Amino acid sequence: MGSFESISDFLAMGGYASYVWSAYAFFAIVLIFNIWQPMLARKKFLKQQLKREQVQQERAQAQLDQQNREEITNGSPT
Repeated sequence: MGSFESISDFLAMGGYASYVWSAYAFFAIVLIFNIWQPMLARKKFLKQQLKREQVQQERAQAQLDQQNREEITNGSPT
């Protein structure tokens, strides 16, 4: 392993282990966040779009129902 004589020497990092391993841990956390956050944002966006589409369909159906009721009450042939 390069200039280290044993695994424990490698893990100790010449007395700087707390700095080195905390930097690796911070990097890993940031990397995971940068992968995870856009996935969550995409999921949220898709849910919002689905809900908007459902609302639009419900509104369109309500308009058709209203038009049908008006035609029936006015006696207009369909």
